Amino acid sequence: MTRLATLILVLFCPLATMAQEPEYLEFVKAETRLQTLLDQLYSDSLSDMEALLDTIHLEMEESLGMHGSMDFPWSRLDKIGIITSDDKKIRIFTWHVADDADHYRYFGYIQVGMKKGKSRLYELKDNGKPQRGLMKLDQSVEDWCGKLYYQVLNNKYKRNTYYTVLGMDFNNSRSTIKSVEVMALQRNNPHFVKSLFAKNRDFVDRLVLEYSSTVAISVRYDRRTDMITYDHLVPMHPIYENNFEFYGPDGSFDGLEFTGGVWNFRDDIDARNID
Repeated sequence: MTRLATLILVLFCPLATMAQEPEYLEFVKAETRLQTLLDQLYSDSLSDMEALLDTIHLEMEESLGMHGSMDFPWSRLDKIGIITSDDKKIRIFTWHVADDADHYRYFGYIQVGMKKGKSRLYELKDNGKPQRGLMKLDQSVEDWCGKLYYQVLNNKYKRNTYYTVLGMDFNNSRSTIKSVEVMALQRNNPHFVKSLFAKNRDFVDRLVLEYSSTVAISVRYDRRTDMITYDHLVPMHPIYENNFEFYGPDGSFDGLEFTGGVWNFRDDIDARNID
């Protein structure tokens, strides 16, 4: 590097950093405001939940709509779920409130990354409908089966990119639901993809697992097997067949493997290959 080039870097790099500082500080301030609001939402002394939820929505839309917000980590918002796809094309924010032990509401936003630091923001609107056993359904950002998303995977097939999202619904005091479903972008608009889960010759829109709220199960992507692995669920007694609030893991695992552009069900995965 010549002396002149070195001198130019020395002179102008601090200027570039200083130019970025005001923008960064605006993100820090926005994050602090959101953190304060979310702390209030989950405090024991909350008096007016609906007004606070409205304020959170307004602040979310303003903050996540800022230029460059897709590149800001929002790491201090530890009261909500934030997941980002490996290709940085989508980021999903989800959170919930409990009206009582049997009724939960979910909220969320999807950020879609564009060029030059731009992004689009889409609100996920909970339809409040029961999710029990719904393997085939029409779902959209405007008509969404609410849940907390905790993992997103990128899968490509031919010219298509799929975003597989893993989520959890607290459901009620007796059972919990975990699900796996797929999103894609069409002209930068997120939509849920149908018929991408194959079991033999039957195609469904997603995987849904309901189980007793007294147990815990694992549904996650396992790098060693390159599959989504999950506990095999069985009734705790034969008399509870199809009564899923009495279902739990039996120690074996099933899985989903992405081949041929679809998620294929695999039964009885070797547990020795799973962390």
